[in-house]
Amino acid sequence: MLKGERREAICSLIDELNTVTTGEIAAKLSVSEMTVRRDLAELSSEGRVVRVHGGARSVAGVRGVVIPRELTHSEKGSAHVHEKAQIAAEALAYVDEGSTVFLGTGTTVEMLARILPLMRLRVITNSLPVIDILRNREGIELFVVGGAYRASTGAFVGPLAEQGISTLGIGTAFIGLNGIFENMVSTSNTPEGTLQKLALDHADRRCLLADSSKLGRRDFFGFYDLANVDVLITDGLVTAEQLHELKQYTKVITA
Repeated sequence: MLKGERREAICSLIDELNTVTTGEIAAKLSVSEMTVRRDLAELSSEGRVVRVHGGARSVAGVRGVVIPRELTHSEKGSAHVHEKAQIAAEALAYVDEGSTVFLGTGTTVEMLARILPLMRLRVITNSLPVIDILRNREGIELFVVGGAYRASTGAFVGPLAEQGISTLGIGTAFIGLNGIFENMVSTSNTPEGTLQKLALDHADRRCLLADSSKLGRRDFFGFYDLANVDVLITDGLVTAEQLHELKQYTKVITA
């Protein structure tokens, strides 16, 4: 089993059982306890599990747990891949031919960019990965919002980017995020959050894309109220309790 597969298996096991010991994980996956401890240390630093004495427990029961650090683009890209692909596929229902869409930063939004069907579409983005995906795509009129470049996320941000987007009309904005806690949508830094807020404010339809690991989590900068978006698209691993709470604020679609 590759390291990435093992880590996903550990997370799935912890989510299923809520609390698991290091020995139980090692026996289940047929690996050493030392390997499990290293994996748990990394997963804990990423905010994906909570370390306890002798093992770990799920973050699902920790309301509003704060994300400890900003993950790299590579780390985000390798996490919850299946769920993100399902969310992106569900989001296609909100892409209308001939419309103008904003594709923000984030690996789930990048997946949406990759599977856009062949159609006439105007795409506005501040994401370098999205630009790379769509720059030669037939039928797509690509508009780039430029500014200061954040290498950690591949985003163009700052006053120039904000000025550029403030004059644009957007049909549907597709926005990724790092956390949703109660009514607050958050991300890791102020510049990206500010630009995402502007994109949402200028859009006729506001769509958030978030896998279930982001729910009940808080990051550094809260940039939008969940009640002010039109739809949140998440995956089928969302719990009944989370779904009930989210639906108090907005429409929720599970992929």
